[in-house]
Amino acid sequence: MEELEWGDLWMTTLKPYVTIKGTKDGLVFIMDDTCSYQDIVLELTDKLENNYSQFLDGPIIRVTVRFGYRYLSHEQEQEIRNLIRSKGNLIIDKFESLVVSKDEVDKARLKANINVIYKTIRSGQVYEYQGNVLILGDVNPGGCIQATGSIYVLGSLRGMAHAGIDGDSRAVIAASILQPTQLRISSYVSRPPEDWEEEIYEMEFAYVEENQILIEKLHQLSELRPELKGFV
Repeated sequence: MEELEWGDLWMTTLKPYVTIKGTKDGLVFIMDDTCSYQDIVLELTDKLENNYSQFLDGPIIRVTVRFGYRYLSHEQEQEIRNLIRSKGNLIIDKFESLVVSKDEVDKARLKANINVIYKTIRSGQVYEYQGNVLILGDVNPGGCIQATGSIYVLGSLRGMAHAGIDGDSRAVIAASILQPTQLRISSYVSRPPEDWEEEIYEMEFAYVEENQILIEKLHQLSELRPELKGFV
């Protein structure tokens, strides 16, 4: 997206704490991430009060706010939102930050980890795991394996498998022999069991593409899901 300078519209300093740029989609507020938070508030307030009045009766303008590597508490983020919203036709579209939250780190760690299960899942057994799962055994008819990440079975998958149970549609389900009663990835459900009659002795994997579950040979995994190459 090409960003266009708004010339002398905004107050400038030797090193502005708040830089406002116009784009074809609206405005981008770029906050300096090395100054104090109070400096940000003071300069933002000044620019909104002294440089924005001529646009008060204009059309709705969408705003993206970029904080760089600055961490904001919930209260600080809300204060910035209120300042910008005080101008009736400024609508905040999104906040962008290069800071990764603890929750995001925990989710990434769980996704990167893989649980290794040394057992066969038998009829009537249901196992659920956080992250990715590698089963060194079979999933028998009537058995069920669920995971928030991807599922890999170094054996026969003849029961049910549900990957991406928290909504991750990029997850996959792979097995040495893929003959399930049902596959689910996120909210997507596979074809019915009668369509799995042919037994193929070559490892395959299931994935979501164009709102349906598709099956391919495992050697294509790195092409279709390059972010999962380290798991196989």
